[in-house]
Amino acid sequence: MKKLTPYTPELASQKELNDFLMNSLNANLTQAIKSTVSIMIKAEMRTLREELGNEKQTSFNGYYGRNLISPVGKIADIPIPRFRGGNDNLPLQSMNIFADEKERFFTIVQQMHLVGISQRKINCFCQKVFGKAVAPQTTKLVFEELLEQEAFQVNKTSLVGKPQTFVFFDGIWQTVKSNRTGEASKRVVLMALGMDTEGNKQILGFHLAFAEDEKSWREFIESLQKRGLNMDAMNLAVADDGKGLQAALERIAPTLPVQICITHKYRNVLTHTPRSHKAAMGRDLQLLTKTRSKEAFTNHVKDMEKRWLLVAPQAVKSLTTRIELITAYFSFPEHLWSRIRTTNVLERTLREVRTRTSVMQHQFTSPESAEKYHQAIVGNLNQTYFKKD
Repeated sequence: MKKLTPYTPELASQKELNDFLMNSLNANLTQAIKSTVSIMIKAEMRTLREELGNEKQTSFNGYYGRNLISPVGKIADIPIPRFRGGNDNLPLQSMNIFADEKERFFTIVQQMHLVGISQRKINCFCQKVFGKAVAPQTTKLVFEELLEQEAFQVNKTSLVGKPQTFVFFDGIWQTVKSNRTGEASKRVVLMALGMDTEGNKQILGFHLAFAEDEKSWREFIESLQKRGLNMDAMNLAVADDGKGLQAALERIAPTLPVQICITHKYRNVLTHTPRSHKAAMGRDLQLLTKTRSKEAFTNHVKDMEKRWLLVAPQAVKSLTTRIELITAYFSFPEHLWSRIRTTNVLERTLREVRTRTSVMQHQFTSPESAEKYHQAIVGNLNQTYFKKD
């Protein structure tokens, strides 16, 4: 038997080929939807007829055409079975399937935008899969609806009765246009993340500021306190060595122990180490991290000070300055050390935020836009953390 090959016309360009394939795909999808809907409704009518118990009075009697709006556009003249006697007004639930698909379509658009896919890529994806591009206004409406949900009101959620054992502070810089001047400038999104002894975490809130100074951090932490965050109930604050944050914590919570991120400390040490000695200094810092007690840590630092003082005096000074602030983690059970001696828990979250905000072409059109976008992203991340818990 001669093997049949599918017909493909001779086309002059790749664009014509792509158009031909897309049109063929749409035609096949349209025909599949028409057949599927017709079969589903006939099956549903057959079940309904059996439930009514009057098969003879409600036998099938041909079809009538009906239009339907689907994810691939308008499908005309779908053959809908009819009962004898012209009773076409029986409840046919199957016709709601594309209303459900529309809801799923918007959910897909929402999630793609939240995970950092650009508007252009979303349009390309939806055009190929659904046969319909997504207008910017649609994405805006999806986001506005998303922000109305209570779970995404991160900066308004009450923190009363939600004690946090550990709290991590850090910030991420973004480019935001001014409403007054129209000029773009750098602003920092200050963020706080709480974690309990089981490793369950929650982003407590964020604050858009012009600098990581004491005033900005104090305003942010005070806003968390107004929402119910109890600083006195915390066991440890983990942060970088920034003077602004340290000054704010000292003023607001003077008795709260502070752990300076040892990763930030080590980076500073290596920055002040001559290039030819960086590898050796790095190995020494690795051994320092492996110490199992505060006393062993301190003794190793003293040994390093003797060996490196003449070779890298600035590195030694960086390491030994306020050394008590990088050893606070020894006061807690050993299984928690890797989590609470660095700000890595929050930095991973900030990397996720940066990935998602990169779709804004590296700048926001206004402070309000930056506020709303971070609200949606942070709310989405919190939901992810809760699901993992």
